[in-house]
Amino acid sequence: MSQNHSKIHLVELEKLRPHEEADANYLKELTQQIASDKILKYAIVADQKTNVILDGEHRYNALKNLGCKRIPVIYVDYESPNIEVQTWRNGYNLTKHEVIEAALTGKRFPPKTSRHIIKNSDTSVHISSIEKKVDVPLEILKSDLKLVPLENVRTAMHTNLKDALQVYARFLKTENVDVPLILDKKTRVLLDGYEAFQALDLLSAEMVPAFQIDINKVEINATENLTKEAILKAGLKGEKLPPKSFTLLTEHLAINVPLKKLSKRERQSKKVLKVYNSSLELLHEGWPTPLVKLNSFSTSNRSVWAKLECYNPFSNSVKDRIAWYMIKEAIENGEFKHFLYEATSTNTGIALTSIANILGAKTRLYIPMSVQRASDIYLEILGADVVRLPVGLTVEAISQVDAEAKAQGAAHLNQFENDANLKAHLKHTAKEIDQQLASIGLKPTCIIGGLGTSGHMSAISLYFKAKYGDDVKIIGVQPAPNEVIPGIRRVETGMKWIHWTSFDQIVDVTQEEAIEAAIKIARKEGFLIGLSSGAVVNAFQKIAEEKGVYVLVFPDSGYKYAEQFEKPQRLSIEKHFQQKPPPSPTKTREG
Repeated sequence: MSQNHSKIHLVELEKLRPHEEADANYLKELTQQIASDKILKYAIVADQKTNVILDGEHRYNALKNLGCKRIPVIYVDYESPNIEVQTWRNGYNLTKHEVIEAALTGKRFPPKTSRHIIKNSDTSVHISSIEKKVDVPLEILKSDLKLVPLENVRTAMHTNLKDALQVYARFLKTENVDVPLILDKKTRVLLDGYEAFQALDLLSAEMVPAFQIDINKVEINATENLTKEAILKAGLKGEKLPPKSFTLLTEHLAINVPLKKLSKRERQSKKVLKVYNSSLELLHEGWPTPLVKLNSFSTSNRSVWAKLECYNPFSNSVKDRIAWYMIKEAIENGEFKHFLYEATSTNTGIALTSIANILGAKTRLYIPMSVQRASDIYLEILGADVVRLPVGLTVEAISQVDAEAKAQGAAHLNQFENDANLKAHLKHTAKEIDQQLASIGLKPTCIIGGLGTSGHMSAISLYFKAKYGDDVKIIGVQPAPNEVIPGIRRVETGMKWIHWTSFDQIVDVTQEEAIEAAIKIARKEGFLIGLSSGAVVNAFQKIAEEKGVYVLVFPDSGYKYAEQFEKPQRLSIEKHFQQKPPPSPTKTREG
């Protein structure tokens, strides 16, 4: 039979319709057995169209007797010719229509009237053969599914981000949450559904669908010697346990909650006048950063939009997002220290130092010799200890930074490997672009951005590929071979998250092309953008078609890059942008 019966739905008992009466003696025996086991071992089978129970009616009635509210169900298409109904009664022909009518009218057959058979290509089996072993605790089946504030959930273990991203993509694509969380009723410690919890957090959900149970009334499947007390301690105040240290459910149970029902309500006008209670609040409450149309590149058939990350307040760059999120997660995980060491080409260092200052911490920043000298001035004004290293790329300094941080008891957040980098952009940057375009009735056809750590563009790819598939093209930008463009680098130098998703194209850009494009934007749009933003503009010019909705991610402004703009060899570029004398001012009549 081609139908897929892998999904087990957790269905409210009142929605289901039995078509047979129960055998009183067997029902009493089964009810006692299930109560003694404290679990329901197997799912039942029902028609997906009518909710008529096809097998498992005694289990259904036993759960009703025990005060349960839901039951695991495997749905089938009863109209399928591969499903036959037969009868245990001799000389009686039973039809599917009669089964449905008996259930919907309440005129049920006597016990053991029908049996359902699934016909495969060469065999026939009883329909109970598809009933999966689920071992669901009665505590869950007796509980109501409630919406709980996400911020009130306490996690006891870490989650593998790659596992959570699969759930994230499914929720985003279907706009439906099909996984319940299981919480301890007293402490709100999460017992099951860790990947779903992280996916909902990345989707900026405000509420989560959860069953709340007593941990002392269920069996936890845990690694050796891990007690329930240790789980609760890890959730409330202890060190988080490794991923997959424990679980409650042996099978995934599906629910059906619209994602929009869990999402944050649209912010009202409290920030319209832009008043903030702290500089940190200015950062995350100031989002989204602007999305502005570039009219010099747009036509009647093509609109081109720039995502201006220079509006972030600390580094005036996209790196404010990851600095805040890395520090936030370090604090939540008990890994934040008074001294932070980081390899940076400028922007991440400025952002980390700014936030560290607010929190009373100090930074030591390791910068390649190739980075502009002005960076030292900015960082030292903020109070950072700046160390110049004889390397060409920031990533080449990681091992030294890591070793010195460990030796001196400092924290190395490591923007190149820290998954908080990707999460910040999954939760905010990617979603902002989608919502901003949707607010004016648009959907992107192409998004272009530079590759440095690969964090923001990998997140954007994950988000838009999950939601829209190949309808949205994702273009990465890297320096051409033997070229240096601050903030971006070549893929082969090593990037973590770019390998977790797909890009439609990677475009090479020279430094001269990036500077030329940055000057063009300054002269046409009035924005002085950075060199990596200029590289994005040049990549757009190379791949753009006549129609479509294009989004260019501009990571920062150009004010840190005076040294690159002033190089003598760049003076020749001016020839491309000679301006005619401005027209004489129009005379106006004085009032």
